[in-house]
Amino acid sequence: MRGFFCSLVLSGGAFLAGDDAKDEFDVGAGDWSASAGTGYKENVLLSEIAPIDSSFNYLSFEGIAQKEFIATGAQWTTMGLVENRHYFEGDDLPDETFGLVLSEYSRFVGIDGTFKGGFQYLYFNQAFDATFDILDPNQVVITAQEPRLYAEWESFLWQFEYSASVGVSRMYFQDASDDYETVDWEIELDYALDDRSRWLFAVDGFARDYTDRPTRNADGLRVDSILLGTDQIGLETSVERGFGSESLPLLAEIGIDYEERRDRHFGYYDRDRTKYFLELRAGGEKWRMRLDVVYSERDYRTQTVEDGFLRSSDEWVGSLEWERDLSQKWAFLARGETDSSESNETFFSYDTNSLMLGIRLK
Repeated sequence: MRGFFCSLVLSGGAFLAGDDAKDEFDVGAGDWSASAGTGYKENVLLSEIAPIDSSFNYLSFEGIAQKEFIATGAQWTTMGLVENRHYFEGDDLPDETFGLVLSEYSRFVGIDGTFKGGFQYLYFNQAFDATFDILDPNQVVITAQEPRLYAEWESFLWQFEYSASVGVSRMYFQDASDDYETVDWEIELDYALDDRSRWLFAVDGFARDYTDRPTRNADGLRVDSILLGTDQIGLETSVERGFGSESLPLLAEIGIDYEERRDRHFGYYDRDRTKYFLELRAGGEKWRMRLDVVYSERDYRTQTVEDGFLRSSDEWVGSLEWERDLSQKWAFLARGETDSSESNETFFSYDTNSLMLGIRLK
């Protein structure tokens, strides 16, 4: 499981930026919702040799507030989301907590331009396995927070809707030697193929500098005189299409995401990742369903494993969420998740599954 932990520390601030953060919210402007439920998860710590299964309680709250300034064509939107899972197995499994606050100012500029500027704050607390010997189980708790400032421009170019954004952030860990600062950017194109289909293309990247972590040479030895720095560039393309009818609408998106990360000095942390994803959404008058399936491959260009081969891994992640209205304010929800990661390096593979049932007040 330490493979997941290392990738989290090295890439933690790259997720939930821009539209990805907004996609976490299921409520509209001025709305809020609260959810509570219970569930069971296999291999809570994502371990290869010392899995722990546990039941849990789940609590979640999200809300969006919006203020419009009609005279200037501007608006201010603030969104908040917090989720918590409390596990019952043993006395040393900490709560799994995720929090996100996004506050954004947007204003129309000219005929078809929109400027946006905002602040995003991310927090998470989660335990991972750190066991090398099954007779000596061990775990590590990662607590981190990331404040981020960003600016974004949206407009039209010929028949394309496009957006360009840039952001700066700093990730703070309990161990300050893991802290890093990031400058990120993204350009996205959105093209309507017909009245039911869209093509999306994005190129993005970041430059990341660690504040107190030494880099390593090609053999993996620390070079204390040089701090670690990494750069990344990625490409993502997908097609989104609507199906079905007014009474049973269906939305499908399929795509591929490729990224290259490079160690700025000796190449020890160089890696490529390719991700394929499928998302299906459907809904009726009183129910909603979402299916996500993701397959990804990671290939390291310098790091080797015990048999001398280059380090690599592949992962399948799937989730199915279903919600049924019980009344105007209450809904029943169910969510199942599965995650299977295989690596050619010892201790870096795991399988986990979970099921959650709950009630949502909206």
